[in-house]
Amino acid sequence: ADVLKGETPKTEFADSLDAVQVDLIHYPDKDTDLSAYAFQKATWMTEPYIPHKDKKYDKELLKNLQIHAFEKKGLPLSLELYDFVFCVSGITRIVTHQIVRNRIGATYSQQASGDKDWRNHRALVPRSIYQKKELYGEFKEQLLGAKGLYAKLLDTMEVPVLDARRILPHSLETFIYVKFNLVTLASFIQKRDCVQTQEPEMVIVARKMRDVVLKQFPNLAPMLRNLCKEGRCFYTLSDRQVGTSMFVPDKDHDFDYNKNNFFYDKTVRQMVYDLPKVPTEYYIGAE
Repeated sequence: ADVLKGETPKTEFADSLDAVQVDLIHYPDKDTDLSAYAFQKATWMTEPYIPHKDKKYDKELLKNLQIHAFEKKGLPLSLELYDFVFCVSGITRIVTHQIVRNRIGATYSQQASGDKDWRNHRALVPRSIYQKKELYGEFKEQLLGAKGLYAKLLDTMEVPVLDARRILPHSLETFIYVKFNLVTLASFIQKRDCVQTQEPEMVIVARKMRDVVLKQFPNLAPMLRNLCKEGRCFYTLSDRQVGTSMFVPDKDHDFDYNKNNFFYDKTVRQMVYDLPKVPTEYYIGAE
Protein backbone atom coordinates (compact mmCIF):
# COMPACT_ATOMS: atom_id res chain seq x y z
CA ALA A 1 0.00 0.00 0.00
CA ASP A 2 1.17 3.52 -0.71
CA VAL A 3 2.47 5.86 1.95
CA LEU A 4 0.88 9.16 0.97
CA LYS A 5 3.97 11.26 1.71
CA GLY A 6 3.25 14.98 1.82
CA GLU A 7 -0.52 14.62 1.42
CA THR A 8 -2.71 16.70 3.73
CA PRO A 9 -5.09 14.39 5.63
CA LYS A 10 -8.70 14.38 4.48
CA THR A 11 -11.34 13.50 7.07
CA GLU A 12 -15.03 12.76 6.79
CA PHE A 13 -17.00 12.74 10.04
CA ALA A 14 -19.99 10.38 9.81
CA ASP A 15 -22.67 8.82 12.01
CA SER A 16 -21.23 5.65 13.56
CA LEU A 17 -24.46 3.64 13.30
CA ASP A 18 -25.47 4.68 9.80
CA ALA A 19 -21.95 3.96 8.53
CA VAL A 20 -22.17 0.21 9.20
CA GLN A 21 -22.35 -1.78 5.96
CA VAL A 22 -22.61 -5.56 5.56
CA ASP A 23 -22.32 -7.25 2.16
CA LEU A 24 -22.84 -10.99 1.67
CA ILE A 25 -20.20 -11.94 -0.90
CA HIS A 26 -20.41 -15.75 -0.78
CA TYR A 27 -23.17 -18.11 0.30
CA PRO A 28 -24.16 -21.79 -0.05
CA ASP A 29 -25.46 -23.23 -3.30
CA LYS A 30 -27.08 -26.48 -4.45
CA ASP A 31 -23.77 -28.31 -4.17
CA THR A 32 -23.80 -27.51 -0.46
CA ASP A 33 -27.29 -28.98 -0.20
CA LEU A 34 -26.10 -32.21 -1.84
CA SER A 35 -23.16 -32.47 0.55
CA ALA A 36 -25.49 -31.74 3.48
CA TYR A 37 -27.74 -34.56 2.29
CA ALA A 38 -24.75 -36.89 2.30
CA PHE A 39 -23.94 -35.89 5.90
CA GLN A 40 -27.57 -36.30 6.87
CA LYS A 41 -27.87 -39.85 5.50
CA ALA A 42 -24.34 -41.20 6.06
CA THR A 43 -25.21 -43.14 9.21
CA TRP A 44 -27.76 -45.29 7.39
CA MET A 45 -26.18 -45.58 3.90
CA THR A 46 -25.05 -48.91 2.53
CA GLU A 47 -22.88 -47.20 -0.06
CA PRO A 48 -21.59 -43.62 0.06
CA TYR A 49 -23.49 -41.01 -1.92
CA ILE A 50 -21.15 -38.94 -4.13
CA PRO A 51 -22.59 -35.66 -5.49
CA HIS A 52 -22.18 -35.18 -9.28
CA LYS A 53 -21.53 -38.87 -9.87
CA ASP A 54 -25.07 -39.27 -11.21
CA LYS A 55 -26.35 -35.85 -12.25
CA LYS A 56 -29.82 -37.15 -13.11
CA TYR A 57 -30.16 -38.57 -9.59
CA ASP A 58 -28.86 -35.30 -8.12
CA LYS A 59 -31.46 -33.31 -10.03
CA GLU A 60 -34.29 -35.51 -8.80
CA LEU A 61 -32.94 -35.41 -5.26
CA LEU A 62 -32.87 -31.59 -5.19
CA LYS A 63 -36.54 -31.29 -6.19
CA ASN A 64 -37.85 -32.29 -2.78
CA LEU A 65 -34.70 -32.22 -0.67
CA GLN A 66 -35.15 -31.32 2.98
CA ILE A 67 -32.20 -30.73 5.27
CA HIS A 68 -33.66 -31.87 8.56
CA ALA A 69 -31.06 -30.04 10.65
CA PHE A 70 -32.74 -26.73 9.72
CA GLU A 71 -35.79 -27.98 11.62
CA LYS A 72 -33.73 -29.36 14.53
CA LYS A 73 -34.38 -32.89 13.31
CA GLY A 74 -31.65 -35.41 12.63
CA LEU A 75 -27.94 -34.78 12.99
CA PRO A 76 -26.87 -31.11 13.18
CA LEU A 77 -23.49 -31.76 11.51
CA SER A 78 -24.67 -30.67 8.07
CA LEU A 79 -25.26 -27.11 9.29
CA GLU A 80 -21.52 -26.62 9.56
CA LEU A 81 -21.19 -27.09 5.79
CA TYR A 82 -23.13 -23.90 5.08
CA ASP A 83 -20.55 -21.10 4.85
CA PHE A 84 -21.35 -17.40 4.57
CA VAL A 85 -18.73 -14.77 3.74
CA PHE A 86 -19.38 -11.14 4.63
CA CYS A 87 -17.57 -7.89 4.03
CA VAL A 88 -18.27 -5.75 7.11
CA SER A 89 -17.30 -2.11 6.61
CA GLY A 90 -18.03 1.28 8.13
CA ILE A 91 -16.91 0.02 11.54
CA THR A 92 -14.08 0.73 13.97
CA ARG A 93 -11.36 -1.56 15.24
CA ILE A 94 -13.29 -1.66 18.52
CA VAL A 95 -15.91 -3.70 16.68
CA THR A 96 -13.51 -5.86 14.66
CA HIS A 97 -11.79 -6.85 17.92
CA GLN A 98 -15.15 -8.12 19.17
CA ILE A 99 -16.00 -9.93 15.93
CA VAL A 100 -12.77 -11.96 15.90
CA ARG A 101 -13.43 -13.29 19.39
CA ASN A 102 -15.52 -15.94 17.63
CA ARG A 103 -12.92 -18.63 17.04
CA ILE A 104 -14.78 -21.81 16.00
CA GLY A 105 -16.23 -22.05 12.49
CA ALA A 106 -14.82 -18.64 11.55
CA THR A 107 -12.11 -17.17 9.29
CA TYR A 108 -11.07 -13.51 9.01
CA SER A 109 -9.07 -11.11 6.86
CA GLN A 110 -8.88 -7.48 7.96
CA GLN A 111 -7.59 -4.19 6.61
CA ALA A 112 -4.20 -3.55 8.20
CA SER A 113 -2.95 -0.49 10.04
CA GLY A 114 0.68 -1.58 10.24
CA ASP A 115 1.51 -1.35 6.54
CA LYS A 116 -1.12 1.05 5.19
CA ASP A 117 -1.40 4.83 5.42
CA TRP A 118 -4.54 5.75 7.38
CA ARG A 119 -4.34 9.54 7.11
CA ASN A 120 -7.54 9.77 5.02
CA HIS A 121 -9.74 7.31 6.93
CA ARG A 122 -13.25 8.37 7.95
CA ALA A 123 -14.06 9.23 11.56
CA LEU A 124 -17.16 7.46 12.90
CA VAL A 125 -18.90 9.58 15.53
CA PRO A 126 -21.20 8.25 18.29
CA ARG A 127 -24.46 10.18 18.54
CA SER A 128 -24.02 10.80 22.26
CA ILE A 129 -20.80 12.73 21.63
CA TYR A 130 -22.38 14.81 18.86
CA GLN A 131 -25.15 15.95 21.26
CA LYS A 132 -22.57 17.70 23.45
CA LYS A 133 -21.79 20.41 20.91
CA GLU A 134 -18.88 22.08 22.74
CA LEU A 135 -17.27 18.74 23.56
CA TYR A 136 -17.91 17.53 20.01
CA GLY A 137 -15.86 20.49 18.81
CA GLU A 138 -13.01 19.33 21.04
CA PHE A 139 -13.52 15.75 19.82
CA LYS A 140 -13.04 16.86 16.20
CA GLU A 141 -10.08 19.05 17.11
CA GLN A 142 -8.33 16.21 18.92
CA LEU A 143 -9.01 13.74 16.11
CA LEU A 144 -7.82 16.09 13.37
CA GLY A 145 -4.74 16.90 15.41
CA ALA A 146 -3.93 13.21 15.87
CA LYS A 147 -4.28 12.55 12.15
CA GLY A 148 -2.12 15.59 11.37
CA LEU A 149 0.64 14.39 13.67
CA TYR A 150 0.35 10.89 12.22
CA ALA A 151 0.89 12.29 8.73
CA LYS A 152 3.89 14.33 9.90
CA LEU A 153 5.44 11.24 11.48
CA LEU A 154 5.03 9.26 8.27
CA ASP A 155 6.32 12.12 6.13
CA THR A 156 9.69 12.01 7.91
CA MET A 157 10.19 8.58 6.30
CA GLU A 158 12.10 7.75 9.48
CA VAL A 159 9.13 6.66 11.64
CA PRO A 160 7.68 3.31 10.53
CA VAL A 161 3.95 3.01 9.96
CA LEU A 162 4.03 0.38 12.69
CA ASP A 163 5.04 3.08 15.20
CA ALA A 164 3.18 6.09 13.82
CA ARG A 165 -0.19 4.33 14.08
CA ARG A 166 -0.01 4.50 17.88
CA ILE A 167 -1.32 8.07 17.72
CA LEU A 168 -4.44 7.11 15.74
CA PRO A 169 -7.80 7.35 17.56
CA HIS A 170 -10.17 4.39 17.97
CA SER A 171 -12.89 6.07 15.93
CA LEU A 172 -11.31 5.63 12.49
CA GLU A 173 -13.10 3.43 9.98
CA THR A 174 -11.90 0.04 8.83
CA PHE A 175 -13.33 -3.17 7.33
CA ILE A 176 -13.05 -6.93 7.76
CA TYR A 177 -13.96 -10.04 5.76
CA VAL A 178 -15.73 -12.64 7.87
CA LYS A 179 -16.48 -16.30 7.11
CA PHE A 180 -18.96 -18.00 9.44
CA ASN A 181 -20.52 -21.39 9.05
CA LEU A 182 -24.23 -21.45 9.82
CA VAL A 183 -23.84 -22.73 13.38
CA THR A 184 -21.35 -19.96 14.20
CA LEU A 185 -23.47 -17.35 12.43
CA ALA A 186 -26.56 -18.24 14.45
CA SER A 187 -24.58 -18.13 17.70
CA PHE A 188 -22.97 -14.82 16.73
CA ILE A 189 -26.22 -13.08 15.79
CA GLN A 190 -28.18 -14.30 18.80
CA LYS A 191 -25.41 -13.15 21.15
CA ARG A 192 -24.56 -9.84 19.48
CA ASP A 193 -28.09 -8.67 18.72
CA CYS A 194 -28.78 -7.51 22.27
CA VAL A 195 -28.83 -3.76 22.90
CA GLN A 196 -28.51 -4.32 26.65
CA THR A 197 -25.08 -5.97 26.53
CA GLN A 198 -23.49 -5.20 23.16
CA GLU A 199 -21.62 -2.26 21.62
CA PRO A 200 -24.19 -0.39 19.45
CA GLU A 201 -22.16 -0.76 16.22
CA MET A 202 -21.90 -4.47 16.97
CA VAL A 203 -25.70 -4.76 17.26
CA ILE A 204 -26.10 -3.10 13.86
CA VAL A 205 -23.53 -5.51 12.34
CA ALA A 206 -25.45 -8.53 13.69
CA ARG A 207 -28.78 -7.20 12.41
CA LYS A 208 -27.42 -6.39 8.96
CA MET A 209 -25.83 -9.84 8.75
CA ARG A 210 -29.25 -11.32 9.47
CA ASP A 211 -30.91 -9.10 6.86
CA VAL A 212 -28.54 -9.99 4.00
CA VAL A 213 -28.72 -13.73 4.79
CA LEU A 214 -32.52 -13.83 5.06
CA LYS A 215 -32.80 -12.01 1.75
CA GLN A 216 -31.24 -15.10 0.13
CA PHE A 217 -32.42 -17.73 2.63
CA PRO A 218 -35.71 -16.69 4.30
CA ASN A 219 -36.13 -20.21 5.69
CA LEU A 220 -33.29 -19.51 8.15
CA ALA A 221 -35.32 -16.88 10.03
CA PRO A 222 -36.06 -19.16 13.03
CA MET A 223 -32.34 -19.89 13.53
CA LEU A 224 -31.29 -16.23 13.32
CA ARG A 225 -34.09 -14.60 15.30
CA ASN A 226 -33.54 -12.11 18.11
CA LEU A 227 -33.86 -13.82 21.52
CA CYS A 228 -34.38 -10.70 23.65
CA LYS A 229 -38.11 -10.43 23.02
CA GLU A 230 -38.48 -14.09 24.03
CA GLY A 231 -36.66 -13.53 27.32
CA ARG A 232 -33.91 -15.92 26.22
CA CYS A 233 -30.91 -13.66 25.55
CA PHE A 234 -27.79 -13.78 27.74
CA TYR A 235 -28.85 -10.67 29.65
CA THR A 236 -32.33 -11.88 30.55
CA LEU A 237 -31.08 -15.34 31.59
CA SER A 238 -28.16 -14.09 33.72
CA ASP A 239 -28.32 -13.30 37.44
CA ARG A 240 -29.08 -9.61 37.07
CA GLN A 241 -29.43 -8.95 40.80
CA VAL A 242 -25.67 -9.35 41.20
CA GLY A 243 -23.01 -6.89 40.05
CA THR A 244 -23.27 -3.58 38.21
CA SER A 245 -24.63 -3.03 34.70
CA MET A 246 -24.36 -0.04 32.38
CA PHE A 247 -27.88 0.96 31.27
CA VAL A 248 -31.21 0.49 33.02
CA PRO A 249 -33.27 -2.14 31.18
CA ASP A 250 -35.54 -1.30 28.30
CA LYS A 251 -38.99 -2.90 27.90
CA ASP A 252 -37.52 -6.08 26.36
CA HIS A 253 -35.23 -6.67 29.35
CA ASP A 254 -37.30 -5.28 32.21
CA PHE A 255 -37.16 -6.80 35.68
CA ASP A 256 -37.33 -5.73 39.31
CA TYR A 257 -34.12 -3.74 39.68
CA ASN A 258 -32.41 -1.12 41.81
CA LYS A 259 -31.25 1.95 39.87
CA ASN A 260 -28.14 2.13 42.06
CA ASN A 261 -26.91 -1.04 40.32
CA PHE A 262 -26.49 0.83 37.02
CA PHE A 263 -23.95 3.36 35.77
CA TYR A 264 -26.66 5.40 34.04
CA ASP A 265 -30.31 6.06 34.89
CA LYS A 266 -31.38 5.88 31.24
CA THR A 267 -31.81 3.06 28.75
CA VAL A 268 -29.30 2.50 25.96
CA ARG A 269 -31.98 3.51 23.48
CA GLN A 270 -32.30 6.89 25.19
CA MET A 271 -28.53 7.38 25.36
CA VAL A 272 -27.57 6.02 21.92
CA TYR A 273 -30.06 4.67 19.39
CA ASP A 274 -32.85 7.24 19.67
CA LEU A 275 -30.59 10.30 19.52
CA PRO A 276 -30.48 12.48 16.37
CA LYS A 277 -28.06 11.31 13.69
CA VAL A 278 -24.64 12.89 13.28
CA PRO A 279 -24.51 15.06 10.13
CA THR A 280 -21.67 14.37 7.73
CA GLU A 281 -18.82 16.89 7.64
CA TYR A 282 -15.66 17.05 5.55
CA TYR A 283 -12.25 18.44 6.48
CA ILE A 284 -8.93 18.89 4.71
CA GLY A 285 -6.29 19.12 7.39
CA ALA A 286 -7.87 21.01 10.30
CA GLU A 287 -10.20 23.12 8.15
